[in-house]
Amino acid sequence: MLFLKRTTSVCPECMRLLDAELWEINDQVIMKKTCPEHGSFEDLYWSDYQEYVRAEKFRDDGNGLSNPRPSRLGCPYDCGPCEKHKTHTTLLIIDLTNRCNLKCPICFAAAHAADYIYEPTIDQVRAIVEYAKEMNEPNIVQGILNSGGEPTVREDLFDILKMEKELGIDYIVLATNGIRMAEDIEYFKKLRDLGVYMYLQFDGVTPEPYKTARGRDLWPVKQKIIENARKIGYDKIALVPTIVKGVNDDQVGDIVRYAAQNPDVIRHMVFQPVSFTGRIDRSKLKEMRITTPDVMRLFEEQTKGEIKKSDFFTLPMSQTLAKMVTKGGRHRDFCIHPHCGVIALVTLEKGKFVPINRFINNEKLYFRMRRAFEMKKSRPALMWDLVTGFIMYVKPSFWLKLFPLLKTRSYKSGRMLVDDWMRNTWITIGIMQFMDPYNFDIERAQRCCLHYGVPDKDHKARLIPFCAMNNFHRPSVEKEFSTSSKAERSEEATTGKPGAAVKQPVSMK
Repeated sequence: MLFLKRTTSVCPECMRLLDAELWEINDQVIMKKTCPEHGSFEDLYWSDYQEYVRAEKFRDDGNGLSNPRPSRLGCPYDCGPCEKHKTHTTLLIIDLTNRCNLKCPICFAAAHAADYIYEPTIDQVRAIVEYAKEMNEPNIVQGILNSGGEPTVREDLFDILKMEKELGIDYIVLATNGIRMAEDIEYFKKLRDLGVYMYLQFDGVTPEPYKTARGRDLWPVKQKIIENARKIGYDKIALVPTIVKGVNDDQVGDIVRYAAQNPDVIRHMVFQPVSFTGRIDRSKLKEMRITTPDVMRLFEEQTKGEIKKSDFFTLPMSQTLAKMVTKGGRHRDFCIHPHCGVIALVTLEKGKFVPINRFINNEKLYFRMRRAFEMKKSRPALMWDLVTGFIMYVKPSFWLKLFPLLKTRSYKSGRMLVDDWMRNTWITIGIMQFMDPYNFDIERAQRCCLHYGVPDKDHKARLIPFCAMNNFHRPSVEKEFSTSSKAERSEEATTGKPGAAVKQPVSMK
């Protein structure tokens, strides 16, 4: 047993702030805390202490916000984001509705559960985007994730997506269960024509995970989406599996193999260990809890070592990569907490997965360039370090694939070049572990780069870190800016409009 650090968490029962401690116990990282009213709690923070330590090596807190919003109530009750927040917005998330055409038992947003409808108007969405750009100066906000609920139940969805493009957003994503795209190929074509990316809910390659986690067998629907995408030449799908122990943790390898079999359609994957917020049976916590290192281990086991735990690197490493692409120029902010997520990059050679760090000594190149940026070297000096770093830490057979990055002069041109380089060659595998009241760590919330944009009465809008939104703010925000009542929802259900028919959930087994 080894004491690691003190932090701040919350009581899972009353949500008051509590002092918390992280301990290494039996090679796992455990969070301990005690509420004066509800007693002591322990939960698994990270399942592998060695991976916890390795992730810490890449911690990068950045310089904080240059334009924070003053806090009155204190973190995390008064998000704006406030002066305690350390990270700019990498991806702006906008929930376009709390309506849904499913009622998943594990939905962290508890979509379609409230007695009111939350749907920001197109003018409110515009104000959110403009506010996010202002708040994040001088950094770039180039990505928006349109989420929910299920965004495709909105009839004005394409008007919103077009407006976002007009505001200069070049990476627009739709988070969806895909039912609409499976049923209506003409609707799918409109999405393609706008160049919008899709984050597709995708929990496995058999019916069973969907029956348990989504309340119905969606496996035929997922296959139809891939079939329709191929028919219309759409190649911007990212699979987003929610991984639940005992439900689909045996399908991690099968999911990545499915993506590799469809590289003309599927670009990325983002695995999300289940979080105990929203609509989920909290009594199943110990039974279903799974953490980032668990998923890393499952990759190694289920690919027979082709993708190893060591092939994943924590996301703050991307901050140095972004600086490398722009030679220290303007870029997105990736200074997030080292335990929020990890990423691996793999390709296929002769039917086997080959991670990029078989060609590059990622760690040594990373620390060489990080030191160069910390020393605030001139751009020519940075170029010299980058070129010599390539020679020292990149295999010669791989140089020609990477040298085009040296020619880039801006984040946008660099990202486009990287995007072209990735297409049909590399599969990006991310693992993002979101927090719930049992493992909530305020340090992670203050270093979050995924910010929900929501309406606000006193300002144009507010930005709320992902896990703060889902643990503290979602019900109050949605209720304050709701647009219709439960009675009006019942009226909608009789009209047959999208979003009216809701499948009932099954119990978690």
